[in-house]
Amino acid sequence: MQVFVGIWRPTEQWLALSRPARTAYLSKLSAATRLRLGAKAESIAWAENINPESTERTQFFCVWRFPTEAMGEQYLAVLAEHQWNDYFETESFYGAPKTPFDVMTKHVML
Repeated sequence: MQVFVGIWRPTEQWLALSRPARTAYLSKLSAATRLRLGAKAESIAWAENINPESTERTQFFCVWRFPTEAMGEQYLAVLAEHQWNDYFETESFYGAPKTPFDVMTKHVML
C-alpha cells in the first residue's frame, strides 16, 4: 500500500479561465482519473490549507491511498496528460506507510 499526498496552488493560467471552463476541465480530469485508477484508488481527504504560515505557498492538498506504487505513477500520468501543472503549482509525495518509530529511526540514521 502507498499513501499519496499532493499539495498545490492555482497559477495565473487557471485564474484566467472562466468558471465554466474550470468546471469542464475538472469534470474531464475526474472522469479520466476514475477510468485509469478504478475502484482500488481510495481518496482519503481533500482540503483547503488554513495554516496561515503556508497558505501563500500551498492552498489545497489531497491524500490518497493506492494499493501499489505503480498506481501513484498512474495518477501522476493522468495529471500530466491533462496539463494539471499548467494550471497548478504542485508537489506530490508518496510512499509505503511506516510507524512513527520507523520514520524517526530513519531520521537518526541520516
